[in-house]
Amino acid sequence: MISVVGYGSLLSEQSARETVPELENFRLVVVPGYRRIFNKVGIVFFSRHGAGETDLEVASCSTQPAEDISIICSQFECSETAFRELYEREHRFRWAEVETIDQKGVKSQGRMCTGYNDQDYRLNKCITEAEYQRRVGQFYSGVIWRDDILPFSRYLAFCLQAANTQGEPVLNNFLDSSFLADGETTIRAYVEQHPQLVDWRTFDTGYSYKR
Repeated sequence: MISVVGYGSLLSEQSARETVPELENFRLVVVPGYRRIFNKVGIVFFSRHGAGETDLEVASCSTQPAEDISIICSQFECSETAFRELYEREHRFRWAEVETIDQKGVKSQGRMCTGYNDQDYRLNKCITEAEYQRRVGQFYSGVIWRDDILPFSRYLAFCLQAANTQGEPVLNNFLDSSFLADGETTIRAYVEQHPQLVDWRTFDTGYSYKR
């Protein structure tokens, strides 16, 4: 069995089970030394949800190392076959093995999606230009990892709803340990500054996201 750490929509056990139906031992853990950051262009927003090439609200959530920050995540186990399917869905991320701490203080290890860069993605995960075109280029021609993009609103609402299913402490951790691509603005500040996001609890996101 492979241990997986989820930090976005996979904070919701229901969403996690929709993504990995056979998962076992779903639980909440703390991952020290990481933060969430919305700095990855979500290709699915172009391929399925109507985003345009010049839109800025196209970011999905990733993670990156950060001193003095801990994120509350989910952790669960799945088979190698199920993990290969998850790996394929999350193809544009780098997977890292991270330390987790459960609610009893027990430490373990899990695999978590984290930041990558365009050059390494092309060289190491898309063997040919044709493969890159199939996975990315036919939908989007720009840089994937950026510092000038903003969250895709319905996706952000979906992540906040997932965190909210675990209670106020988890929601607050998400709001305060998640940042825009600029690396400075917290998601809490971003939501407060954008009236259309204040009612995120009642957003009909209309579809599922898988992180």
